[in-house]
Amino acid sequence: MPWLNFLVAGAAGVVAMRAAFQRGDVDEAARQGALAGPAVVERALSSRDRATQLAAIAAAPLVEDRAELLDALGQVAAGPDRRTAIPAASAARTIARELTRRGPPDDIARDDIATWRRLWAQLAMRGDRWIELRTLALETAAALDPGGIAVDLGDALRDPDPAFRSTVVSIVPLPAPAALRAPLAAAVVKDTDRDVALGAAQTLCLSLDDAAPAPILDALGPQGLARIRALVARPRTPIAAAVRDAARCLAADGSAENAAAVRALDGGRRRRH
Repeated sequence: MPWLNFLVAGAAGVVAMRAAFQRGDVDEAARQGALAGPAVVERALSSRDRATQLAAIAAAPLVEDRAELLDALGQVAAGPDRRTAIPAASAARTIARELTRRGPPDDIARDDIATWRRLWAQLAMRGDRWIELRTLALETAAALDPGGIAVDLGDALRDPDPAFRSTVVSIVPLPAPAALRAPLAAAVVKDTDRDVALGAAQTLCLSLDDAAPAPILDALGPQGLARIRALVARPRTPIAAAVRDAARCLAADGSAENAAAVRALDGGRRRRH
């Protein structure tokens, strides 16, 4: 009988969530899901009915033990329906970031977190998926990998989509770990997309220690510094933070040509004001 009661209560919870969502009351759908609990929300996520899935997705970041829904959300995100896949990935990112911020509960094993991280990292690296989904999946995986980005940086920077590469360089933790400096420097030199190269330069140059700049400057080398000079020359108006941040490397190097580039940038900024 207890098991039968559970099934009846679960079905009632799914019906209440779906009904609220169909009325357009997403907050109420989320509240009903939170009241019903994670098992009911997980069941709803596996439904073939879009309204039921969307109600469950709305509830997922609020339900108790929500980290355990990262697997089920990943299955929805990997599915063929864009209207459910992208919201599922967004909900997963919210849960993953909270899990990192607060720390995992005692009943969540490191192996579980590693499994979820791999699931979302693999989804992020799928070139056949929508870029919005891939970006959310990457950010979810990275949130589950404190101190890293959950994917191989070199592989990710060879992705054909510049929007994905831009996201990759933006989520590298600061200061950039030593193992990630070489692929970032390669992106500064070789990436054909200006925004990707500038983003990689920004990440490296924000990692630069003014008192000991050699590790970053050595990683960039003459080619990297030359590309940064080209990237910060004639900047768009207003001057982006990425340009100012990248110029830190030129200022730290102190060579005549790099100092001249910094002065030109500063002069242009003053003229615009």
